[in-house]
Amino acid sequence: MRLLLSFSILFIFHLPLYPQSRTGIVHYGHKQSMGLGAPIGVDYNAVLIFNNEHSKYTYAKESLEGGAVNKPIVIKKDKDHVFVKPKRTSKEGYEVYAALNDQMLSSNKGYSYVKEKIPKIAWKILKEKKRIGNFECIKAIGTFRGREYTAWFTLSVPLPYGPWKLQGLPGLILEAYDTDKEVYFYFKSIQYPLDKKIKITPPNPKHENNSYNWITLEEYKNVLKNLHEKNIQNGRMVAESYDAIETTENRMPMKNYFMEIFDK
Repeated sequence: MRLLLSFSILFIFHLPLYPQSRTGIVHYGHKQSMGLGAPIGVDYNAVLIFNNEHSKYTYAKESLEGGAVNKPIVIKKDKDHVFVKPKRTSKEGYEVYAALNDQMLSSNKGYSYVKEKIPKIAWKILKEKKRIGNFECIKAIGTFRGREYTAWFTLSVPLPYGPWKLQGLPGLILEAYDTDKEVYFYFKSIQYPLDKKIKITPPNPKHENNSYNWITLEEYKNVLKNLHEKNIQNGRMVAESYDAIETTENRMPMKNYFMEIFDK
């Protein structure tokens, strides 16, 4: 009898962590307001599909926005501050694929493909709670690539996924934002659990007569740094054309252009 009891306890502790049935689809709003100091920027539809092995988050995709979009969005912060920001989609959109085997693959509208290990975010889980939809959510804070994020996650979906590259909590993240909500992911709806299987495919760098190579995180950092420098130079050229070299516009930091900050 003692041997049987010991075996039963051992078996319980070796059950799979994530049962096969934990499959779902989450719809988010994805708002980008870099440099605006408030959640007032360009708003995209986004979707996260997941199961117990991997997930994929997609936004700025034509099929999610009802067709191709390439237009300026006029944003009024107050009577003295009006901005024009582009809203653009592509057939592929932005994709972030995360597998529980510690691999993250991301694509930038089908033009760059980044392969890296899943980032380790040192989340601090707090006592504060709130309801999002039908879910009780717990607050956590953590710093990721130059921004401090607040995330609200639910233990009702015990998988470590979330919008974009935010992940690593003991439950699904339904809402997340940085300090000023310049990067803001908000919950719209969820289908969970699903009985049917969902095909989750990673980004493909070889498609429609185009072929790209995977780049490393370090190479991706350099890509963003070079783009940032070009933006600064373009700002200086515009300023010079108006005889206004000493402006704040041509010295804007990386956080005003990109969600990820690598300039420090």
